[in-house]
Amino acid sequence: MYHCHVCFYLLGKQPGFYDFIKKSEPLAHFEHEFLESEEPEREQIDRADVIFANLQGMDVEKVLAHLTAYREKEREIILIADKEQTAGLVCKDLPDDIADIWSLPMSEEELHFRFLRWQRLYKKDKDFWQTRNFLDATINHVPHLIWYKDKEGAHEKVNQSFCKAVGKTMEQIEGRGHYYIWDITPEEYNKGEYVCMESEYEVMEKKETCIFDESVKIGDEMRELMTYKTPLFDLDGSVMGTVGVGMDVTQERLYEQMILNNANTDFQTGLYNRRYVYQFMEQKGEAPLTVFFLDLDNFKEVNDRYGHQEGDRLLLVTTKALKKCMPDDVIARMGGDEFLVIRPGEIAETEMEDKRKWLQEQLDMVYIKDKHFGNVSASIGAAYSEKGNRDIDLLIGEADSFMYRVKNEKKSRR
Repeated sequence: MYHCHVCFYLLGKQPGFYDFIKKSEPLAHFEHEFLESEEPEREQIDRADVIFANLQGMDVEKVLAHLTAYREKEREIILIADKEQTAGLVCKDLPDDIADIWSLPMSEEELHFRFLRWQRLYKKDKDFWQTRNFLDATINHVPHLIWYKDKEGAHEKVNQSFCKAVGKTMEQIEGRGHYYIWDITPEEYNKGEYVCMESEYEVMEKKETCIFDESVKIGDEMRELMTYKTPLFDLDGSVMGTVGVGMDVTQERLYEQMILNNANTDFQTGLYNRRYVYQFMEQKGEAPLTVFFLDLDNFKEVNDRYGHQEGDRLLLVTTKALKKCMPDDVIARMGGDEFLVIRPGEIAETEMEDKRKWLQEQLDMVYIKDKHFGNVSASIGAAYSEKGNRDIDLLIGEADSFMYRVKNEKKSRR
């Protein structure tokens, strides 16, 4: 994909030698330009990407001083020398931009081999640049956190989103572990509230991609991440670290919880609904439980006399009273003015009856204190299931029938 324009500077005398280089075909994606002079020229050196310097008949120290004095940009320098000069050069501590030394005399076949080999290495370097550019452009322009760790947990590379999340630069992060990066104290780590290395160890042990839900502290708030972690393999096939992608799913989790709550709760009172009651009782399986079925007496009278707004307020007053009286139990609105309370655990028949009467009395005392609800009362029935495999509808129906007997007894006493 990339296009590479290479400016060659052919320095020194060797017309035949340089003619071969100028006639050589560029590799794919490459374009060649040639500059030439017998003595080093600052302008040519500045423009060059690659310098071939034929040192024969030249002052080696002077030429090297010229070639390495100007470092405004990276370039490769290939020295061409006779055997005596080569022997002296290999003993020197040459600068890093001296890429190679070609020793003369050199046959045409050897020259062809060396130049083609140089071209391929130069292309490999540009291919690596392109791959790195692709990688950086990809990981730095996605909103997810991306990181690469060695097997000890040191971060070898991260993306911009990761830096933004932890409030540190790449230079501060690379080579450091998660304690420093996420500002985690040993006490916080021991509580298990923050992202840690256990998941990386699992990935490296299994040698396969794993998905985790992890909590991290970003700024002053906890965020939920869904992380995909994959092992990185060394040249010998052993695991040398992991690569991770973390997607912030905090808002999605909130939406999921909101949807779940909406599906399981009554919109008007905020209590559980009939759907949740059946789900809860099925989950309890063989565990014993008691149900109290509650209906409001004279609820319609409140609606007819004071309007539906007061009827709605009566439902909320009942909800508040039930939560206060039965704080550890499951409370649901089954519809209209009917409520259900589920109490898990064993209970004696006398205790159940005492609790039923007590709850009814507590609600009646709440109603009588309100000027609009003085004629309202609660009728409550109860039923107990000692073991599992129960018929839920039958159990609720039993409590409902009990409630109607209570309601009829009240009417008969009037």
